[in-house]
Amino acid sequence: MGVLRSAAGLAEAFGFTAVVLADIWYLRPNSAWWDLLPLACVTVSMFAHRETLTSLGLSGAEFVAAVRSWRIPLIAAVIAAIAGCILEGRPWFLLFRGFLYFLWCVLQQFVLQNMIYRRVRDATGSVWSACVLAGILFAAAHVPNPVLVPATLLWGIAAARLFESRPSIIALALLQTTLSALLLWLTPDDWSHQFRIGPGYWYDAR
Repeated sequence: MGVLRSAAGLAEAFGFTAVVLADIWYLRPNSAWWDLLPLACVTVSMFAHRETLTSLGLSGAEFVAAVRSWRIPLIAAVIAAIAGCILEGRPWFLLFRGFLYFLWCVLQQFVLQNMIYRRVRDATGSVWSACVLAGILFAAAHVPNPVLVPATLLWGIAAARLFESRPSIIALALLQTTLSALLLWLTPDDWSHQFRIGPGYWYDAR
């Protein structure tokens, strides 16, 4: 039974990643409605595992604990992001875009931690192996962007390790939002292509 459970966990993590990659590279270019396929996978998984807000990393208590534990990097990142908005000369517009991107980061962290990291960790019993594999799969979803692939590899590993100590999706999303904003401002647009991924990295840049 333990072997079957481990195999099922790994199959779910790799299977979900395969669905996401298929959506990015083949399905979404034909219709945005295909984005509902990964969402359906997440929904089925949540019900199958009988998840709760706490197990999913959405507990308010864990968010408070994470903010307390990570207050220095969080404060520094938020200050840097706000300063960047002011220097750009469009603070309110950029803050609004930042809020929308924060929601996107919440979704990314939700699926990274709950569909990949936790499944691999439960299957292998190794936190660090699960962190590294989660980072690799997270980076694979950002191919071929030369800025995002190495950045998401490192951040995916770090985020999974942080989640293990303080399972708060919202706190991780705050960190990712501000770090992503800094990365975007510090890298040439010819490289980042506004963080586009998949075939859109080339097509939308024309």
